[in-house]
Amino acid sequence: MASKMRVAELKTYVLEPLEEVMREALELKQRRLFVFAGKNNAELAGLAVNAYVEKFNSKATVLYVADSYEEGTSDSSRFIEFRKAIDVKVKLENITYDESENVLGTTWDVVILDLHSQVKPNDLGRLVELARGGGFVVLLTPRLSEWCNLITRFHRRLLIPPYTEEDIRRRFLRRAVSKLLSSPGVWVVEDGTIIKGEPYKPKVEEEAKVVRPSESIFPRSIYELAKTQDQVDVLTLFEKLTERPGKKSVLLITANRGRGKTAVLGLGAAAFYNFLSKKIRRTTIIMSSPSIEGAQTFFEFACKALDVLGLRYEKVFSKGKVVALKLKRGVIEFRSPYSLTKRKAELVIVDEAAATPVPLLFKIFHLFDRIVYSSTIHGYEGAGRGFGVRFLRALKAEKDLKLYEREMTEPIRYAKGDPIEQWLYETLLLDAEPCQLTREEVAKIKAENCVYVKPNLDYWFNVDDRELRDFIGIYVLAHYRNRPDDLAILGDAPHHSARALKADDKIVVALHIAEEGRMPREVVNEVLEGRAPPGNVIPAMVAKYYSVYRRFCAFKGLRIIRIATHPELWDKGLGSKAIEELTKEAEAAGYDWIGAGFGVNEPLLKFWIKNGFLPIHMSPARNMVSGEYTVIVVKPLSKRAKKLVYSINRDFKLKLIETLPDTYFTLEPRIAVLLLSSGPEDRREPPVVTKAQLSRLESYVKGVITYEGASDAVKALLRSHFLSSGNARMVMPMELEAALVAKNLQGKSWRAASNLSGVSSDSIKREIREAVKRLISHYIGGEGKVHGEEKAA
Repeated sequence: MASKMRVAELKTYVLEPLEEVMREALELKQRRLFVFAGKNNAELAGLAVNAYVEKFNSKATVLYVADSYEEGTSDSSRFIEFRKAIDVKVKLENITYDESENVLGTTWDVVILDLHSQVKPNDLGRLVELARGGGFVVLLTPRLSEWCNLITRFHRRLLIPPYTEEDIRRRFLRRAVSKLLSSPGVWVVEDGTIIKGEPYKPKVEEEAKVVRPSESIFPRSIYELAKTQDQVDVLTLFEKLTERPGKKSVLLITANRGRGKTAVLGLGAAAFYNFLSKKIRRTTIIMSSPSIEGAQTFFEFACKALDVLGLRYEKVFSKGKVVALKLKRGVIEFRSPYSLTKRKAELVIVDEAAATPVPLLFKIFHLFDRIVYSSTIHGYEGAGRGFGVRFLRALKAEKDLKLYEREMTEPIRYAKGDPIEQWLYETLLLDAEPCQLTREEVAKIKAENCVYVKPNLDYWFNVDDRELRDFIGIYVLAHYRNRPDDLAILGDAPHHSARALKADDKIVVALHIAEEGRMPREVVNEVLEGRAPPGNVIPAMVAKYYSVYRRFCAFKGLRIIRIATHPELWDKGLGSKAIEELTKEAEAAGYDWIGAGFGVNEPLLKFWIKNGFLPIHMSPARNMVSGEYTVIVVKPLSKRAKKLVYSINRDFKLKLIETLPDTYFTLEPRIAVLLLSSGPEDRREPPVVTKAQLSRLESYVKGVITYEGASDAVKALLRSHFLSSGNARMVMPMELEAALVAKNLQGKSWRAASNLSGVSSDSIKREIREAVKRLISHYIGGEGKVHGEEKAA
């Protein structure tokens, strides 16, 4: 503990000016940010809490977050120093960064982040936003010059061989420090001396009064729980969903983070249940979001609404989280986006809908009559304004739809114009959008006129970030969620880099790539033993699932982590142009392969196959949130890689054929056809059939026996067909191949095979019989010769 004299000096020269800042924040209902860097910063944080509690807020709540509280760690010592400095009564909770998801939806007067050993952008995005207006955020850091060069736990997890800590870039922290030193509302104290800070006197908008409807379907008590006009207006739109459907009813809500979106969803769900449960016997409402943690705020406000309505309920928990509210005449429950498609409900609410693949959003649309889609526009889990624009456009194309929409703009926790929100968005590029293109520019931009560039990331991060903002904005507006960690990974990981296509000096295609491969033998052995070293996603997958081909791990490759085209320029071949240019660059630099991994859907898979990539792996289970299987594709470049990847691709196809009736029984047949259609060259796979099987095939195509009597022999033919490639493979319409996959390889019913393939139920049996006849002719020959290993009965 510092001497009384030094504490007195701190109070005079540091705390008194900061007290004026605290007073200003309270008056404006905004937040302020204090950076305490260098010596005794934890003690200073404690003294700042004392001053705040004594003079402004006697019931203050404080959240303290550090990397570790293990005895003997510097983080633990600082927390002890902080506690010792506090001599007032205060509600204090301390957690680690790994526990930060557990406090989502909570609000605190003071949030203190110890950033000496861990700086994870996702954590900054989550935790800074938990501070309420009138409070403040404290960052505890080393001296700023030292902090810029800090190697954090986040950095260490990015390292893969042969890179070491010396290779780590420090772009993100330098950017963060620069933004702290240039942003309003931020005060920086280093070694007990204020080095940056001035009163922030923004223009204050007069707080608008909340006007609640004089007449409403939902009780007045529900509207009294709404804190902003936005929330009131969303509740009035929820009332529209109570009307008899007739047509499908969809409510689309978008909002920046901290606007009370998830809270009003909870209020609306409870009010909707209260209305409908009086009219039907049982009401089921399903709420869905990417994580159960994100649903806790929804359930909190649903409970508040049920309480004021006087409705009894029972909370259902799973792993300490609320997953359902059981009521007398129904249930309000949580389900993942994919699993909810297997349920029935009177109302479905999909929160953070931009994190759900669009095909799944439309599957939900077709299954339910009343749906609420909501998504954060900007924020650490934001998806950009483009989600609302694109999805709204698609919804408007649907016939017989009652569509309601609302964008929420009023902050809940703090007043408009909060400078700390501005600092956070600037630092993490949470509000990034792509460059604006005029109609004339869109019309004239062609793939052949675009220029392929390797950006200077040092310049982007630390000199002028306008193009970095455009680059990240393309991902946000196209189809990727905006994760702040991705920004830091791009800037700091030594094996990550960016490429772009430019048109008229504007970025129109963005690529984020990473080097993989060159794995040391001991790291490969770790994978074989079941451990998962960081990085090297594609080589590690090959080692895990195709260990006989593990020499692939020594090859040098590039994994495309993200690729996206400006949404105004889709379907112009720009993505393929970028792949073509990257391929040329990689071949010239001596890389063996280029690869990618993605949640598979038909258009995306077609894109990669069209550009010369071969599927070599598919996850054995669907993603619990998106409902998609993850597919790995590789484009071999070197001679040695081609030989190996072709063998892996054949083994993958063989494995897929054999597991379609089991592991991949629910895989969409058209996607299965695409995966099985890939092939490196002209290759004819001879069928392995017995004389008895051949005899049954001939009887089947003559109509002597039914399909069921020859299905085993048909499978042998299809195995030959799908393992063949190039010109050696018989040409067949996609719909018919999909029907054969669904009926024979997956073992589905005739009706299901028809529905899934698009071949009509009236003709599917006849068309499959004709297809088998052609397969016999192509792969066995008109004379009925038997090829393969087994020639005798």
